[in-house]
Amino acid sequence: MSAWIFWSSLILIAYTYAGYAVLVSLLARTRGSVPPKLAHTPPVTVVITAYNEAPRIAARLRNILAQDYPAGRLFVVVVSDGSDDGTERAAAIDDRVRVLALTENSGKAAALNAAMSAVQTEFVAFTDARQAFAPDALRRLLAAFADPRVGAVTGELRIVETSGARAGDTGLYWRMEQSLREGEAMLGWLHGVSGAVYALRTELFCPLPPGTILDDMWLPLHVGFARRRIWMARDAIALDVASATGAEEYRRKLRTLAGNWQLIARLPRLLNPWRNPLFFAWFSHKFLRLVAPWALIAAWAVSATHDGDIYRLAFFVQSAAYIAAAFALLAPRIASRIPLLSAAGGFVMLNAAALLSLPACLALDSRRLWKKH
Repeated sequence: MSAWIFWSSLILIAYTYAGYAVLVSLLARTRGSVPPKLAHTPPVTVVITAYNEAPRIAARLRNILAQDYPAGRLFVVVVSDGSDDGTERAAAIDDRVRVLALTENSGKAAALNAAMSAVQTEFVAFTDARQAFAPDALRRLLAAFADPRVGAVTGELRIVETSGARAGDTGLYWRMEQSLREGEAMLGWLHGVSGAVYALRTELFCPLPPGTILDDMWLPLHVGFARRRIWMARDAIALDVASATGAEEYRRKLRTLAGNWQLIARLPRLLNPWRNPLFFAWFSHKFLRLVAPWALIAAWAVSATHDGDIYRLAFFVQSAAYIAAAFALLAPRIASRIPLLSAAGGFVMLNAAALLSLPACLALDSRRLWKKH
């Protein structure tokens, strides 16, 4: 029995972090398709939800209004979610910007629902106050909607290195994630978007239940449930900086993974292959990452107690890898100079967050997970 647990755990880990990505890459090359690229600049409303963003909201809005997009077809709705720092005043910079002020801080889900009541265009794009768009991001994001089968489009979030930011391991992980999403999009399997840069047909918006953590999963999943395609426009670029500290990056990962457990509770059809048209991709990409830490623990525990050279070697390799990862997390500046060491630390951090994501989902206020740290 212990040998079966060990090998089953290794197979699950290998498939979760490598096998599925390889499968997607191979199938995308042979069976993938790309929507036609046509000039398409329909009227669009960009929605930003903000909580105490007075210092940077005006610059963010200028970045959006300066897009290479017909000015008469570009509108913005800003929802101040109970801000008390003058966010509403700072956002009132142009006639094309409509500012809504919520009296209480109710969380991002409630703010998005409020914003949609003010959207009158056929298409709506979503972003945050923290990032910046490349000059042509909106034009490239909306182009894929020329295909009527496309219900949502995500752009690409690029992590920018700055002094004091930990971009190395985050950048590697995120580049791999973006490549995987591109393959899923080509196969019609994409089921998540980047919250910093995505758009959908307004008619497909599904109101978010209060406290929903992952709008960038809830909304595209409902697009997929409606049998519409979710595309990834990698040339629609939003820029962000890496987390300044390991603790900040850990909180981001914990928030995302806790949000996946929340989605399962609120959308039980995700677990039903007959009711979830994206079941295989969602199960392989999202669900298995929630259970992979248990497989890592099981493989290490069995190799520590099982007789045989192969198990002793496995125990030594795993233990050495975990020690190296711990060093990378404790001494990130030194680790950044050693190839793959930072990535090992990021891998362990990701799985530590996954291990604690279920109790975090059960114990924490979902609004706190949304707010800035």
